[in-house]
Amino acid sequence: MNKSPRRRATRWLLPLLLLAAFACRLYRLGVASLWYDETVSVFLAQKDLLALTRHTAGDIHPPLYYYLLHFWGRLAGWSEFAVAFLSLIFGVLLVALTYRVTRAWFTPRAALIAACLVAGSPYNLWYSQEVRMYTLGATLGLVATFFFVRLLSNQPATGFTFRVSRFTLFLPRDLIVYATLSALGLYTLYYFAFLLAFQNLVALIWLIRNRRNRTWHFEFRIWIFSQLATLLFFAPWLPIAIRQAIDPPVPPWRSFIAPHTVLLESFSALAFGQSVDPRVVAPMLIVVALILVIALWQNRAPQTASRITPLFLFGYTFVPLAIIYALSLWKPLYHVRYVFPYAPAFYILLALGLDQIAKTVSRFAFRASRFAFHVLHFTLYASLALTASYSAVNFWFDPKYADDDLRGAVQAIAEQWRPGDAVLVNAGYAYTAFVYYFDQPLAWRGRLRDYAPTSAAHGAVVLQTGSLGANPNLGWNNPESDFYATTADETRAALDRVFAAHPRVWQFRIYDTVVDPNGVIRDYLAQHARIIADEGFRGESYARAQGYLTTRAPIPGLPATATRREVVLGNRIALLGLEPATTTLRAGAPLDVDTYWQAHEPTNVDARLFVGLYAANGTLVAATDELPLGNAFGTARWLPGEILRAPIRLRVPTNVTPGLYTLRAMLYNPRTNEPLAANAGAWITADGEIILTTAQIEK
Repeated sequence: MNKSPRRRATRWLLPLLLLAAFACRLYRLGVASLWYDETVSVFLAQKDLLALTRHTAGDIHPPLYYYLLHFWGRLAGWSEFAVAFLSLIFGVLLVALTYRVTRAWFTPRAALIAACLVAGSPYNLWYSQEVRMYTLGATLGLVATFFFVRLLSNQPATGFTFRVSRFTLFLPRDLIVYATLSALGLYTLYYFAFLLAFQNLVALIWLIRNRRNRTWHFEFRIWIFSQLATLLFFAPWLPIAIRQAIDPPVPPWRSFIAPHTVLLESFSALAFGQSVDPRVVAPMLIVVALILVIALWQNRAPQTASRITPLFLFGYTFVPLAIIYALSLWKPLYHVRYVFPYAPAFYILLALGLDQIAKTVSRFAFRASRFAFHVLHFTLYASLALTASYSAVNFWFDPKYADDDLRGAVQAIAEQWRPGDAVLVNAGYAYTAFVYYFDQPLAWRGRLRDYAPTSAAHGAVVLQTGSLGANPNLGWNNPESDFYATTADETRAALDRVFAAHPRVWQFRIYDTVVDPNGVIRDYLAQHARIIADEGFRGESYARAQGYLTTRAPIPGLPATATRREVVLGNRIALLGLEPATTTLRAGAPLDVDTYWQAHEPTNVDARLFVGLYAANGTLVAATDELPLGNAFGTARWLPGEILRAPIRLRVPTNVTPGLYTLRAMLYNPRTNEPLAANAGAWITADGEIILTTAQIEK
């Protein structure tokens, strides 16, 4: 028998739809910086499974997603693109599963509409490109709910029969699948429990309404066994989950949100994503609400053997949200991202409303006015598509909706960091972002209060501050926890030790209002340090990269270990000497040199420092061009007579030929590109550059 044209069209439409969903989610994947939570995902996934499990047990999310990312990263790599691709896979799978579930519950046309809505949803697009567990949680939730419905629908199913003495126990296959999926959902996201709470509420209502059925006792036992099986599968992690819920090991960061704000923000995100202002798209939000009303009103009775009603779909989305809000009266739990696991039902419900509108148009429109109805119908779809497209464009290109640019902040520090510098992560737990993006070696990383300076450190010293004035039980007093409580006196004493051992400190500043609400660290830096760089980066948290000289007192003189190289430039600034870290290094390694300068007179502009590495034949093989001591402390603000240290780092190319090379330097006016002239001397080349030192490059 030949298939109908409509079935043949559907056969091709679904693959094309999945391909379009994949393309939308692939576009600009990995372009933006990872934000803090995403770097936590990558940091944990890079651990071995035992360390990952131990670390997760002291955090606030269960480990399943991190396990999957662990194996995925080992296969695909750890770039932003690679780690985000796992969420993309589940995001596309969610489109296909939405079609499959909606077709089973309702009609093929409603299924296709629902799949289109999920494929083009900016809310789904957002989390399909985020390195977190939300698309996995939504996928598990939808499939678990599908098998939940099968359990309550008395559909014939195979299963397993257990006989113990005179007792026989039959467990349907759907029960085992449902319990397994539910447990996996709990291992993915604790908020999955609110979906299970909704399912239990539905089951309770169902059992009460059907208590006179002959199969009631069987259905009751099946439901009880399904919940016991879920609990059994989750039992190994249950004590940890309970402790994390009752006594979170993390500092509080969420605040209570008014109910109307919760509802508006959640509804707007479900309809058109998080990258639109609800006030801007308010007319379209009203349209979406009306479509949902049509779905709820016109489809009140079950349409299929599954006995699913639109009211069930409405509860699937909004009952967990109501539970989250109710619990927030005790402890704030709400964030718009936590609504996403319940989102699939919203799009199925919206599809039912659109399907009902299409049926009404085709059934009641008079022939003379049918064209006008079709125009209105097309206008409705076009308006929804254009609003979703507007939100997607905002998501991709509007800085207002961009993730925190932690990559930019950390790379700014990495470019200016020099050996001997320390790095302060002022919200210590944000070190995951720093470690992911910092491309220099680490000599030591740990809690600020535990740092004991040593002279043997080679690489960056990364200091993680605690939460000042927090509950002493923060992090459960585990010395390995990312979170710990500290005091103002303890922090100041630790900073004293750091300042005594390091000439410069870089601060990766983020979330300081959470962990240091009274500004203890800010006040310390303002009183004891001299700021040399301060750059802000886009994003909701407005991360900053700041640099400080750790003393306000001028350097008394040239260090005894330095090589004197006294050259006056432009009668204003003198190079006093230099101190190379080494004069023999391998190709590809950095060449580090500390230079010491003294202003005779301030310059009228901030002169730039050019440093080049030259081969014996005069060929330039590597160079750097920078403002000495940072943007906020250029030569125009150098005080006459003050000695200043300017550390220089030059990366030697990996393909350079081994041999003897010469390192030269030059100060120049960036407005005219003219060098500050040096008097002729033994260390001055014909073009006015200063010979600093020679370096032997080896293979």
